[in-house]
This record gives sequence, C-alpha cells and structure tokens, in this order.
Amino acid sequence: MRENIANALKEALKAKDQVALSTMRLIVAALKDRDIVARGNDNPDGISDDEILGMLQTMIKQRTESAKMYLDGDRPELAANEEAEIKIIKNFLPTQLS
Repeated sequence: MRENIANALKEALKAKDQVALSTMRLIVAALKDRDIVARGNDNPDGISDDEILGMLQTMIKQRTESAKMYLDGDRPELAANEEAEIKIIKNFLPTQLS
C-alpha cells in the first residue's frame, strides 16, 4: 500500500497534475502523522495496510461532506475539487470498498 502511494506521488509529479499532486501530498502527510502516533505507541513499523485503508475511507467521507456543504453554499467549483480528490483517493481502495 505504501509503495502504491509513493508511486502515485511520483507519477503525479511527472505528469504535473496539480490536483493529483496535492491530493497525494495530503495522503502522505496523513500517513506520516498516523505513523508517528503508532511509533509512539511501540509500533515501529507504523500503521498497517488495514489502518491505511481506514484512513483513506475517512478522507473520502470528509471530502464527501465538504462537497455537499460547498454545493449547499452555491460553490460548485470547490465541490468539483473535492470530487476530484475523492476519485484520486478511491484509486487506492479495493474495488469492493470504493
């Protein structure tokens, strides 16, 4: 899972895809934060792949709620950005979870 995330970040850099790049950076930052907490709790390897999946699902839920609030507030351009991030994050979920 970590390797897939790192590869996607590299691909976004190569493609100069700003939406994908910013989304991947958010994922990496969230992963690092959770790894730091896990290491503080005597888990030197950081969080597991299952915990990474949970983190990604939480990120999708947050963006879905934000998109709804933006649409309710008549800000479709911001909602579209949230939807684009959701699509990128869903690429890391197994098909039955996305």
